[in-house]
Amino acid sequence: MAALKVIQWATGTVGMHAMKAVSDLPHLELVGALAYDPAKQGIDAGEHCGAAHSGIAITTDRDAIIAMQADCVLYMAKGEGKRDQVLDDVCALLESGKNVVSTALTELIYPKACGEEVASRLEEACRKGGVSFHATGIEPGWASEVLPMAMSGVLRRIDHLLVQEIMDYSTYPSAEMMTAMGFGAPPEPVPPTAIPVTMAGAFAAPLMMVADALGATIEEVIYECEVVTAPSARDAGGVRIEAGTTAGKRYRFSAVIGGRKAMTIEHVTRMGDDIAPDWPQGRGWLVTVEGTPSMKLACEIAFKGEDANDQACLATAMHAVHAIAPVCAAQPGVRTFLDLPQIVGRGAFSLP
Repeated sequence: MAALKVIQWATGTVGMHAMKAVSDLPHLELVGALAYDPAKQGIDAGEHCGAAHSGIAITTDRDAIIAMQADCVLYMAKGEGKRDQVLDDVCALLESGKNVVSTALTELIYPKACGEEVASRLEEACRKGGVSFHATGIEPGWASEVLPMAMSGVLRRIDHLLVQEIMDYSTYPSAEMMTAMGFGAPPEPVPPTAIPVTMAGAFAAPLMMVADALGATIEEVIYECEVVTAPSARDAGGVRIEAGTTAGKRYRFSAVIGGRKAMTIEHVTRMGDDIAPDWPQGRGWLVTVEGTPSMKLACEIAFKGEDANDQACLATAMHAVHAIAPVCAAQPGVRTFLDLPQIVGRGAFSLP
């Protein structure tokens, strides 16, 4: 069977991990790569990501990539807060007859969460191109969807489902993201706020997906956020954090089902081990089910001492890379985790 031809769109940290995996896996073939940095124009894609020489030159030409023939595009641009740009790019790729697997915009993991207009636009682009679209990630994109849905098959009743990401982001390679999250800014207390599920941003997608999968209806979402400040100045996550500015955030989105908080996604994010020592500790993801049976699943990343943020970026990339084959084999349309077979790590025993 011929290898699937893949284009890598964006070559940041996640994109570099993905491009190397595509280059190394025998059932995939890298045929193109797009970067936003003009300095990368013309560089060999394989050598740039640490793989063998590929003969594929990185380009910054969006139109050339859209016109290129391929089975699938790994779309990994920094898309949070840039919905219109992401949709323009993704729909152009889909309409050109290429499947798309994306990590760029978390809410697209379940496009229904974005509203009918967005979901319909993606479906129409898939129809025109005769291809499929799938969005994925790590959290959201795996921990808050795939793990609890897998666990649900052995549960009789769920009183409360809690998914937590617990990470020290001080080595995260994106100053843009850290700034957008408010690190280094003056602390702003946020009282608990009730909002419609469609207003829950990136976290509406996993909440709605799990609720739909388990046959539940979300009545509203409660947003809560705790903030702690830095006891001393530091450079972390690519930003300067002065003493007294935000250095830790613990925020959660809780879905109200049947009049109670039944499902919560919580991120415990700190900029250093000394920040909020009373908050949950560790690095990875924890799924806790209060119900019958009660159950707790802990997933620790980088347990051998690796950089947890880089390993999480690698995991994000691989979740997308391993989705390429099932997405290309799927019937045309938007394909979420509810539509695809289980994403498995094909080739994981043989990759260098």
